[in-house]
Amino acid sequence: MQIESRRFTLFLAGIAALTSLSIDMSLPTTPAIEHEFHLAAGQGSLIMSLFLAGYALTPLIGGPLADRLGRRSVLLVSLILFALSALLCGLAANFAMLLVFRLLQGCASGVATTMPLAIVRDLLAGSTARKRMSEVTAINSGMPILAPIIGSMVVQVESWRVLFGIQAVFASAIILALLLDFSETLPAEHRHPLHVTDLFRSYRQLLGNRIFISYALINALGFACIFSFISVSPLILMQRMGVVHAIYPVMFAAISAGTILGSFASVILNHRETPVRAIITLGLVIMVVGSVSAAACQIAGYHRPAALLPAVFARSSASGSLPHLSRWRHWPQPQHWLGLAPGHCDRSS
Repeated sequence: MQIESRRFTLFLAGIAALTSLSIDMSLPTTPAIEHEFHLAAGQGSLIMSLFLAGYALTPLIGGPLADRLGRRSVLLVSLILFALSALLCGLAANFAMLLVFRLLQGCASGVATTMPLAIVRDLLAGSTARKRMSEVTAINSGMPILAPIIGSMVVQVESWRVLFGIQAVFASAIILALLLDFSETLPAEHRHPLHVTDLFRSYRQLLGNRIFISYALINALGFACIFSFISVSPLILMQRMGVVHAIYPVMFAAISAGTILGSFASVILNHRETPVRAIITLGLVIMVVGSVSAAACQIAGYHRPAALLPAVFARSSASGSLPHLSRWRHWPQPQHWLGLAPGHCDRSS
């Protein structure tokens, strides 16, 4: 697989799409899962919470393992675990088993979806690397819109279990491409030994980096807004506000479009050299105003999509802009996963 080829970009985009596919495609299944397993309203959203819990934790382990064992082997194992756990989700006999398998799926996704950036930085640098990751992001930008629509269409004619089968097939296709046409990108001489004490020392140093903490908090705020809506939107819109099943994915797609709009707006403002502080301040203000407005509508008793969605759209647009502020020139140029190689901590920004 040639680095310059479109096939290589599509391969990386397919890996990066696993998380959106797992979350957004599964959203319309929540009412059906609650009905089949006789759950109280809202309990079905635990399939999102458990997935995100696994997704958040495993990169802390998977990244250093990829530095020690290589990208290909770690990616292969994580993809196999993802495919198997997705298949088992579709075969789950009870809700407890479904939650366990969703946790495993999240763990696998957390490792797999961190690999594209590591692979790009193994092979490319500077503007070429930025361009390639921008292409990957652009290809995946429509996934939050398409996935819930596809999920809703499938659920209307088939069981919710079919959606997890689709996720397993998608991961299997990536596994096949990996086995047939992808070579290791981290040579043995560039790998790093895995020592627990060194790992904790590196994380301690990383957490003491003011620039890293600042951008991490910005990303955390943005994604907290996005995923707080994702996790409860089936309950609020379909079960509390009475939105019909066919309309829900359209509304969710509109909110996702706001996130994408914010991302593109941030990129444009960055290209125009708009001060980062100004973009951050504007984004955070809009997030606060949107969140307060949405809460005020609910407290005042306006339990209607027309009252909620504009505020959520504004908040999602602002939160979607924040992750793009961590431009690569602000970050260290790492020799390994944690980016703590001596002499590479640029604090100029």
